[in-house]
Amino acid sequence: MKRRDLLKGLIGLGVPWSLGVLAEVRSVRVGVDVCPYCNMTVIDARYAAQMITRTGKVYSYDAIECLVDHLNGYGGPRVEPRELYAADFAASRADRAELRAVGDLVFLYHRRIRTPMGGGLVAFARSGDADRFVQERRLQGVRRMRWDELVAEGRQHAWVPPF
Repeated sequence: MKRRDLLKGLIGLGVPWSLGVLAEVRSVRVGVDVCPYCNMTVIDARYAAQMITRTGKVYSYDAIECLVDHLNGYGGPRVEPRELYAADFAASRADRAELRAVGDLVFLYHRRIRTPMGGGLVAFARSGDADRFVQERRLQGVRRMRWDELVAEGRQHAWVPPF
């Protein structure tokens, strides 16, 4: 069935246009997906993020900092986000991201956390996993942030360091 026919059928059943968007979270394709912000290929899914726009387009990012900087208008195509996701570092592998809604995650920042773009941001669904990450790496002065704090600070300065 063609998308147009499906949408016409949904509308005929009384489904409003806003619910007719067929996009959903999709797997991040390591080595294939290209970040719309920095144009790098996603190489490690543990740091990945994803946006679904209001029109249903899905963007995969190679790093959380790229998503935040894109949302704050530092570059990339103009977008209107509908849903935002980031990889839960503890549940993900380099070749497979376990994406969670950004509001359900705790974010860690430290300049010594090595991320694909050098922004030092990782996300965790569980606080205990974040604590373990910090202890295993013996990091001092790690900042814990919620999504809204991360975006607000990103308005003051870009998370992706200048090269």
